[in-house]
Amino acid sequence: MRKASKRLCFLLAISSIVIALVYVAGSFVSYQHIVEQQLLEVARSLRISLQASWDYIDESQILINYNSDGSYDFKGVYCSVAGKRIAQKFNHETTTYDVRYVRHNPRSGTDAPDEFETLALDQFETGGQPEYYDFAPLNGTPMFRYAYLLEAKPGCLECHGTPAGEKDITGFIKEGMQPGDVAGAVSIAIPLSAFEQERQSYLLQAILFFLVLIIGLVTLIRQGVQAWIARPLEEKAERHKRESEEKSNILSIMSHELRTPLSSIVAFADMWERDLAEGRKRNIDDDAAAVHEIKENGQILMTMVNNTIDLARIEAGRYELHPEEGDLADVVGAALAATRPLAQKKGVRIAAEIPEDVPITISDWEAMRKILVNLVGNAIKFTDAGGSVTIAAHYDERKSTCILKVSDTGCGIAAEDQERIFERFSQSSIHVDSQTGSGLGLAVVRNLSEMLGGSVSVESAIDQGSTFTVVIPTSASKLH
Repeated sequence: MRKASKRLCFLLAISSIVIALVYVAGSFVSYQHIVEQQLLEVARSLRISLQASWDYIDESQILINYNSDGSYDFKGVYCSVAGKRIAQKFNHETTTYDVRYVRHNPRSGTDAPDEFETLALDQFETGGQPEYYDFAPLNGTPMFRYAYLLEAKPGCLECHGTPAGEKDITGFIKEGMQPGDVAGAVSIAIPLSAFEQERQSYLLQAILFFLVLIIGLVTLIRQGVQAWIARPLEEKAERHKRESEEKSNILSIMSHELRTPLSSIVAFADMWERDLAEGRKRNIDDDAAAVHEIKENGQILMTMVNNTIDLARIEAGRYELHPEEGDLADVVGAALAATRPLAQKKGVRIAAEIPEDVPITISDWEAMRKILVNLVGNAIKFTDAGGSVTIAAHYDERKSTCILKVSDTGCGIAAEDQERIFERFSQSSIHVDSQTGSGLGLAVVRNLSEMLGGSVSVESAIDQGSTFTVVIPTSASKLH
């Protein structure tokens, strides 16, 4: 069972680890997408701000390059210059972001595109989306790269329009662009360091969560298996083993217990048969003694057989109670009559104490008689010659219960045995020579007492005797 528990915990741990790995992998992909969307929103917001600055300068060219008297005076401030200056200031302030303007056939070295920007410009020229983004390094640093299309507008044609090859007002050669042509791209690079730390923290938390979860589940399952499966099965197996041993022992116990009275019966029968065969005359006293021995040993056999049958019927649920009116004194008298020969043979005094005012009550009196016979017989068995056994009975009118007490001056019962002795095939760990038994009598007493709605208990001390107390309700309605 322990091996099965360990295997179950191992399987649970492996399953949890696989689930954790799948979850972490899924979380990584999901988080990657979330980070990408967050970075894309940041880049788009920055693009809108830069585009607004670019458009404002483009729309303000007339105000910038014409004096108040209407004469043209080029100030050297135009959208491209303004955009680059704004980008430079932004890069200087943020230190980690990078914003710049790039194009094919750049007019200056600062406008030359790198590999990512070349791919973006190629896509724009082939008529793709007006934006392009990816995770790509910049100067060896992991970055989120974003580029968006710059189209040639009417305000751009003064410097970049026709005729191609002619110098514009700034001294650069015109490219012959038309409105809507690709004028270049704005390239934005956002560092991944902050997002990478956040992602690592998130993944670490997920791993720690699953680690704690796995440990908790394994511990819980292990404790649960031990408490709810392994331990009960082990206890059940131990109980079955003990019962099996007790049943094996009962064979030797019963064989001894049955052999003793049977041997006596057969011996006296053999004596009679031999005397009759030889024609001998027998003394009447000898015959009376032989009859007494045969009857006594037969009674012992009958008690053992009855206990075995009664216990089997009780455990099978086939023992039926028959409540009827009766006198408690009669039941005590019947128990005395059945056990007095055994007491006389051992030299044990036996007496009964019954108040005269005990009323007629209702119960299963045959069951009550069996309870008393087993208790008194057990008391006599464990009491030495010269000792005494007393039956005390009285009626508790307030609780409507009969209380029976069987006390002896015998060897007593060890404290650790006082509950166990009521189990079938169990006996006290203290044995007096020749004081063995089947171990069924007290089991019958407890079962019958409980069927009558009552209980049995014992008070005992070593070498000071024992007192068994049976409390039985006398109302027929309380019978099970």
